[in-house]
Amino acid sequence: MPNARDRRVWVVVGGVIGLAAASLFAPFEPLFDPWAWLVWGRELTDLSLDTSVGPSWKPLPVLVSAPLSLAGDAAPALWLLLVRIAWLVSLVLAWRLAAGLVLPGRLATTLAARFAPARVRLARHLAGGAAVIGLILLLDPFTAWMRQVAGGLSEPVLVALVLGAIDRELAKRPGQALALGVAAALLRPEVWPLLALYGFVLWKRDPSLRRALVAVAIAVPVLWIVPDALGSGDALTGSERARDVNGPFFGEAVEAIGRALNLPLAALWIGAVTAAWSGWRHHERVIVLLAAGTLAWIATVAVLAGAGYAGIPRFAAPAAAVACVLGGIGLVRLLAAADGMRGADRTRVPAIALTSILIAGFGVQAAIRAADVPAVLEDAAEYGRHIEGLDELANHVGPRTLTSCGPVSTTEFLSQTAVAWKLELPISAVAVRVATAPPAGTALVSPGATTLAVSAIERAGELVAQRSGWAAYEMSCETAGASGEAMAGVVGASR
Repeated sequence: MPNARDRRVWVVVGGVIGLAAASLFAPFEPLFDPWAWLVWGRELTDLSLDTSVGPSWKPLPVLVSAPLSLAGDAAPALWLLLVRIAWLVSLVLAWRLAAGLVLPGRLATTLAARFAPARVRLARHLAGGAAVIGLILLLDPFTAWMRQVAGGLSEPVLVALVLGAIDRELAKRPGQALALGVAAALLRPEVWPLLALYGFVLWKRDPSLRRALVAVAIAVPVLWIVPDALGSGDALTGSERARDVNGPFFGEAVEAIGRALNLPLAALWIGAVTAAWSGWRHHERVIVLLAAGTLAWIATVAVLAGAGYAGIPRFAAPAAAVACVLGGIGLVRLLAAADGMRGADRTRVPAIALTSILIAGFGVQAAIRAADVPAVLEDAAEYGRHIEGLDELANHVGPRTLTSCGPVSTTEFLSQTAVAWKLELPISAVAVRVATAPPAGTALVSPGATTLAVSAIERAGELVAQRSGWAAYEMSCETAGASGEAMAGVVGASR
């Protein structure tokens, strides 16, 4: 018979999977990058990988997309399901870490005796709840956090992997922690320094893992470099595509730090500082290491931004997630400290007032961010309907018909990878034309196409079909290249 703890675990697992599956009924579709990963996953299974056009290469999403691509039209939904499961798991992990670490280990018994078990449970629930709220409401002005979840970007998965690795290390399961860390390292290069440091610790602490560590040291760089080199002809394609910043080192680094600091709610940063200070005072090694790791991650993002790589906020999401955990811990410790002061203590009233202001600020800022979520989800739904219109057109005309006249082009950059997936083409075979008509092949005109592109394509082509705002025009087939490669257009993406 399963015990109460096992039953709770199964309830949580069932709830996570059920909620993630229910979310698939919402009209959301993958964004630019996930479509590219699906295309590359399909090509990987066919041994025809072409990474010459698209976002920068990431090994893990493509390795996952390869088996998913065997499901055909269901593959995009399966990818979204995995991302949303990971996001929900990250919320559970944030709660678990904050609730588990909120009481200093050596003082837990004393606090329990002083405040009574109910107060201890309340402290854990408050810490976990604050961490979860903070993680849900991360602020990314480039691509809203909930938009990333709805559109299947990889950062929600990255957060789950990082928090999971921390949880497994605390549970004394270093092999599991290492596996999750390796998966995270196959998503973002910011993981590499911390994974290398963890590997060094494991090498000295656990000799049984040394073979695994050697395999990791070989596999991670190989999976980042070799497939991209084979798919594009250049081992540095992904790196060069990710470099899109030309500003001064210091300016770009400071901007990246500012964006990272703006991700969590402000009160949670104050709580995180409090937790780090408290952890230092009470010799809580875990708290101190988490704080140091948070700063190290943000510093890595800043250095890469200064070196010319994009320092967009979502790259610092794992650091922000850990800051939310520490923030929940720190806020509860502040509350406990203010509540525990004696009435005669002159600092009691100011401490309670400052803590109240901090909690009120947390609530107000959370409410402001939460008010923006419906609009974000509506934008995601609008984009989803947009992609569904493309799907309707492709199904109505037929992929084979749309590709039979030669090169395919689209008037919208963000739909380039979706077109490649739906027409079973490499991304390099789909050009983007935002102002001119292609000389040959089939032009797909999106609902948001520019007037210049629409006019040029209407004059030069013959309408084949229209569906849900999308239109397909057949240009002259006589000059189409035999290879079906795209004509000159806008290609590539910096991610």
